[in-house]
Amino acid sequence: MDVSRLIEAIGATLGLAAAGAVAAVVLALPIAVLAARYRGRLIAAVEAVGFLGHALPGIVVGLSLVFFALGAVPILYQTVVVLIFGYAVLFMPKAIGTMRNGIAAVPENLVDVSRMLGLSPLQTWWRVTARLALPGIGVSALLVAISVMKELPATLLLRPTGTATLATELWSRTTVFEYGAAAPYAATLVLLAAVPAVVLSGFRGVAKEDL
Repeated sequence: MDVSRLIEAIGATLGLAAAGAVAAVVLALPIAVLAARYRGRLIAAVEAVGFLGHALPGIVVGLSLVFFALGAVPILYQTVVVLIFGYAVLFMPKAIGTMRNGIAAVPENLVDVSRMLGLSPLQTWWRVTARLALPGIGVSALLVAISVMKELPATLLLRPTGTATLATELWSRTTVFEYGAAAPYAATLVLLAAVPAVVLSGFRGVAKEDL
């Protein structure tokens, strides 16, 4: 087993998972807030656009971004920027659904009381809504991170040259029937995916303390 290559794959996988989760949460947060607090055709349309990635296979998103990058911004082709954006498009729906539920669960009377005490809308969001919705935001980030770890088609198409994740290393070995060499990558991927279960229990503890 090539230990150094395994370590490199772990580092790349964790780095991309974290970046993809942050990008998806940042893009999904405004949509989740609107969907949780407001109703109307425009809001429904915006939310539907955010969920488009749920209906698109990774290979479709990957090929579309390859076409776009080569035609519009060739300098970004096969860069981490395009890869992370692809992850955000694919997995933003996971973030929207979880965060929307978390934000909607925050009692509106607490928001009203905060405003009556003189806090601005931004202060109210940060001190009340965001704090109570933090477990939902954290869960959404973890769900996206797990999805990024195992995403293969988009990663193969968009990754920078020389970048290898656990999923791509596993794929490259199984395609040539090197199952023994693929086993460490598969086992490591399973272990990394199990870590969020421990983190999620911490988020539940935070939620109980805040309530």
